[in-house]
Amino acid sequence: MLESPELSRDVRVDSEGNIGLALLAEHPHVAGLSLTQAEALLKKKYQESGILNDPNITVTLKELESKPVTVSGAVRQPGVFQVSGSVRLLRLLTMAGGIGEGSGTIVQVIHEQDSGPQRITEVRVSDVRLGKEEANIVVRGGDIVNVPPAGAVYVLGAVNRPGRILLPSDTDQTTVLNILAMAEDAKRTAKLSHSVLIRRKDSTGEVEQIPLDLKKIVAQQQPNIVVRPNDVLFVPESTAKRAFSRGLEAAIQVATAAAVYGAVP
Repeated sequence: MLESPELSRDVRVDSEGNIGLALLAEHPHVAGLSLTQAEALLKKKYQESGILNDPNITVTLKELESKPVTVSGAVRQPGVFQVSGSVRLLRLLTMAGGIGEGSGTIVQVIHEQDSGPQRITEVRVSDVRLGKEEANIVVRGGDIVNVPPAGAVYVLGAVNRPGRILLPSDTDQTTVLNILAMAEDAKRTAKLSHSVLIRRKDSTGEVEQIPLDLKKIVAQQQPNIVVRPNDVLFVPESTAKRAFSRGLEAAIQVATAAAVYGAVP
């Protein structure tokens, strides 16, 4: 409310967090501000525009509109949360119980648009966990917050802990030797020189078999290959050729299922 009755009016905060005021060409951004902060901002805008020298501005809240924000993915308590106006990302994730251990490297905020395609903002999980200001972005009612789960690699054969291994969320690249270490190393009966990395090509859907000599990789005589989500590392037993074929066939089936369904129990 301004001192002049003709300038006083009710205004609504739009979906971008801005308001339109009499005689002011600019639409000030007030989302996330307290009433006192909004008053100070509007006073400054009128003074800078030269419209009013020393305006007396009072901002009151007439109606609080609550809208849902959906939080999905790798959080401890996914669900729909009602927010009024806007809320910072870190606070919203705290409402959802925090980011889960199985998260990937990014948090996606899918912004509601009145028209046109959705707008997606991505921030790094590590930056959010550190409380970095640039990662603590504004989330508004109608937005969707998604924390994609970490990718996984599957290890089969002569290792001490075969199965699904989540890729670490604090790094962009994980190698074959990292995965072998997470599988608690190979068994004594493993035939390391005949290992295979099985990968399904995104472009054609074909299954690719990449021969690995883990002995030479450990000895730094061959490159330590970077793995991708849904890769399958097969470490065969030092047994008959028939057993090797059966194990390789099982590994290929896992790679195919992982690529199609995104996860294997």
